[in-house]
Amino acid sequence: MKRRVAVSWVVLSVLLPVGMAYAHHGWSSYDEDRTVTASGPVEEVHFEHPHATVRVRAEDRSWLVVLPPPTRAAAVGLSSDLLRPGTRVVAAGHPHRREAGEMRALRITVGDRTFRLR
Repeated sequence: MKRRVAVSWVVLSVLLPVGMAYAHHGWSSYDEDRTVTASGPVEEVHFEHPHATVRVRAEDRSWLVVLPPPTRAAAVGLSSDLLRPGTRVVAAGHPHRREAGEMRALRITVGDRTFRLR
């Protein structure tokens, strides 16, 4: 029984980091040769790890804007208090190669403040 528990812990300690790395999408999924802009009101906000996100209703579509982790966003002054539904923002970033309407944000402007995220 003790051996089975020990083996289970070893397997878990190896597989958990692999699973987490696999779950993280990586930045190669975004086209760094192109920059897109989405301007409009925030529809929803998720300020949680591994990355904060905001959904922005632009003229042509709803954009999922991937921000840095909340701790990094806070380090540049961006907080969930600034990104409430209805707040108008301008987000600029690299579009996802396969997911239309998703971008990795380089900067986001809220009111008269621009936050450089990369």
